[in-house]
Amino acid sequence: MLAMFGFIAAVILIYLGMQGYVAFWILRNFPGLPLSPQSARTSALLLALSFPLSMHCLRHFRGAWTATFAYLSFIWLGLVFIWLTCAAGGDLVLLLARLWRGADCLRPWVRIAVLAATATGGLWSFYNAACQPRLRELEIVVPGLPKEFDGFTIVQLSDLHLGVTVPLSKFSRIVARVSALKPDLVVLTGDILDAGLRVESDFARIGSGLKARYGVLTILGNHEFYHGTDDAIQAFQSMGAHLLRNEVLVLPCGLQVAGVDDMRTAHLSEADVAAVLARLDKAKPSLFLSHQPLYFEAAVRAGVGLMLSGHTHEGQIWPFGLIVRLVYPHFYGLYRQGASLLHVTSGTGQWGPPMRLFTRAEIVRFTLRQG
Repeated sequence: MLAMFGFIAAVILIYLGMQGYVAFWILRNFPGLPLSPQSARTSALLLALSFPLSMHCLRHFRGAWTATFAYLSFIWLGLVFIWLTCAAGGDLVLLLARLWRGADCLRPWVRIAVLAATATGGLWSFYNAACQPRLRELEIVVPGLPKEFDGFTIVQLSDLHLGVTVPLSKFSRIVARVSALKPDLVVLTGDILDAGLRVESDFARIGSGLKARYGVLTILGNHEFYHGTDDAIQAFQSMGAHLLRNEVLVLPCGLQVAGVDDMRTAHLSEADVAAVLARLDKAKPSLFLSHQPLYFEAAVRAGVGLMLSGHTHEGQIWPFGLIVRLVYPHFYGLYRQGASLLHVTSGTGQWGPPMRLFTRAEIVRFTLRQG
């Protein structure tokens, strides 16, 4: 709990520091702006408050204006992060230039470069997020996999965050692509719904189009808790998905699938997760669905063949991933420990800013192979 409070405090300080740095950079580089120090500080504070205020409005008010307010605040948040990175890079160049006494002549060019890089990065990241997610194909060699499972396909969707910046129309296209792959199993590993989604019945109608030989399995991510667990559960049930809440399901083919609620939001300890995984038969193939890539060691001890997670978004906007890596050592991609594998996806949508810089949204299809 102390670590969580420390993480939250660090996030708040970083967030406020981002806003302050960008505001200070603007004042330093454009001293002719008709802004007094007091008005500049007030403007920076109001812009900084727009994001948390919009999140509060999304969760407590149903008006259409809340989505517009949130969308604009999300764009500002993403732009500030890109601007901060470019500005810090520019300031570093000027700092090094001072050693050769060339900072003064470089300053106008660096200022232009920072603005150009911010605009280019913002536009590209906006376009990149708007594109359909790529299809990532992975062949997974599972030691001891029975012959009848060789070639078994699983499609993973995660972190769609349907709502303000990821519309249901995009989800509809994703459903069509996934169903065309004719997978044996589809798994949704959390954060499919978000606070901006207003019509769960439309989500359920579209989601019912997901087709797989052994159906669709889902778990709750932290944003399903923010959205409202009752509404999320009803939506998943209406679309025909099987929701796993700290339980194990054995499919007709014999594959064991364990699924848990978001560990941190549901306050699940490693012992709690281990108790769920203890119900697995180590002699049979197993799959473990967990929104956050935590407690992989418990999965290894339980003999889990493949653990699937999301949550990290691969950082979403570079270089935010450098910070995310400090919290989640299993950050993105495939990890092996002993006979167990963990895959962490970058997500099929994005959260907050409708932007992805140097990362891609993805649909992941796994093909299981005998070891």
